[in-house]
Amino acid sequence: MNMRNIVIVPYQREDYESICRLLVKSFQGKFHSLVQLDDEDIIKLLSKIWLNESECVSEKQMVVKEDGELVGTIFLKWKDESSPPKISTNYNSRALFKQFGFITVCKFIIGMGMLEYKPQEQECYIEHIAIHSMYRNQGMGKLVLTWAKDFVQQHPEFEELTLFVSGKNNNAIHLYEKAGFHIEKSKYNFKRHLFFQEPLWHLMTWRSKNAGGEAIEKTF
Repeated sequence: MNMRNIVIVPYQREDYESICRLLVKSFQGKFHSLVQLDDEDIIKLLSKIWLNESECVSEKQMVVKEDGELVGTIFLKWKDESSPPKISTNYNSRALFKQFGFITVCKFIIGMGMLEYKPQEQECYIEHIAIHSMYRNQGMGKLVLTWAKDFVQQHPEFEELTLFVSGKNNNAIHLYEKAGFHIEKSKYNFKRHLFFQEPLWHLMTWRSKNAGGEAIEKTF
């Protein structure tokens, strides 16, 4: 891959729809396990429910672009007591119920909430990383993970970079291990199994040079 035309830059509002589309295409199996909608309807539902506030001081959404076209994204978040909790108020529940159905919307919101994770002190968490299918297996994932590790190294308040991955996603696990991550904990999650057909989840960790002697205690 010619990396000269590829840049990793902060998210802008005009990237929102493209990110939603990329997330649905990248995590298609999980979304279709959650709701019985086609891709286009899931994209519409996600774009109306998912709240992405680029001004939040404890989050960082980055996009990967080649010649101006969005081909990847990564979303980091960390603990910051000064940041108020995010509450999405940008959608009309009644309109969504009418368009997609009450049960579908409720199941979607509950399911998305189950994927939420609250990082601990000194922990930087990758909430999602997604690469366009045409750019996979070409070093793009490695490039984005290298950017994330560099970000953590440049911020001494962080000691670890963490993420969750399904126990069935062997390709992703291999990618993360090659990038220096290790499986810290594995856990069966009944609710995620029920909603996403994914029984086993791994918490994977990469330790920064800023890290002290002991790993951060985490719960999930």
